[in-house]
Amino acid sequence: MGKSKIKIFVFGKDNVGWAIDKLRDNSIYFLRENKFEITRNIFKADYVFCVWHSLLLLHRNLWIQLLRKIFSFKIVAIITDNIIVYSGKLNKIRKYADAFIVPSAELYSFLTKEKIQVYKIPSFVNPKVFKLLNFSKKEICEKLNIDRQILKDKIIISSFQRDSFGMDLSKPKWEKNPDLLIQILKELPREKFVFLLAGPRRHYIINQCLEKNIPYLFYGDNSCIQKKQDDILINNISLETINYLYNLTDIYVITSKSEGNPLQISESSLTRTLIFSTKVGLAPDFLDPYLIFVNRKQVCDKIKRYISDPDFFDEFIQKNYQRVKKEMNEQVVKQRYKVAILETS
Repeated sequence: MGKSKIKIFVFGKDNVGWAIDKLRDNSIYFLRENKFEITRNIFKADYVFCVWHSLLLLHRNLWIQLLRKIFSFKIVAIITDNIIVYSGKLNKIRKYADAFIVPSAELYSFLTKEKIQVYKIPSFVNPKVFKLLNFSKKEICEKLNIDRQILKDKIIISSFQRDSFGMDLSKPKWEKNPDLLIQILKELPREKFVFLLAGPRRHYIINQCLEKNIPYLFYGDNSCIQKKQDDILINNISLETINYLYNLTDIYVITSKSEGNPLQISESSLTRTLIFSTKVGLAPDFLDPYLIFVNRKQVCDKIKRYISDPDFFDEFIQKNYQRVKKEMNEQVVKQRYKVAILETS
């Protein structure tokens, strides 16, 4: 390639401003920071950078493989879910890329044992966006036009991830396991907390809250949920607003059965929000082991301890923050992208 710039064609987007679009934006940013040239012309590309590995399996995208044979460009793809649980998927996608990027140590170890070229780069969450704010809960409620009386003197337990199945909004996404979250909330004293939800496709869990009489507040337009309509384009909220919601939150809970990341672990840690999570994705990489639970009783006991003694968790919150802040250093992430491109063979 001489002294000419390496040209990279970035492939993949979801067009709704959610996780895949954020991955795309962050990837382009770090590739450009490394002085790689982003091209819209795949015929001029030295590399194709796929921000969502599943796109390579779609029949409509098989033209990329044909062009790969003709033009000999390299393909680097980000694996965005826990491919370990999809037994047949790995053998398919390994044929379609020269190297993969994964967010967690678990996935890195798994692909390494499979003799696959792989690089570990946790999905970037910007510490300049997700941070502790110098506002009281009352002030945040005023800024977000939330009725403070609903949350006053309550422990705020939050969830901001999509957990309804897109093809049928009345059903849960099995990976997110919202039923476990509902079971946890049912065991807590209802007079002590409010469950704060935000984001699109929360239909299933909101209906469960109504059915189980769980006190909740949905930050968004509730009309689509009442009409059983998809709100993917209506209830997407800005990163700045999500950061405000984290700063309003006392406890964030992840009950997923299977994840690649999830981003909420980094976001909670950077905003210094207490988080409890199942052992999924990069949770073991970033969180103190005490904050990872394997069953409902474990997490319920810890939430009840927070209700009676919140100061006990300060040290865990600070450890999470320091660990994630180090991982989200832009220079560190930039170097990882550089290595992933230059070493791909």
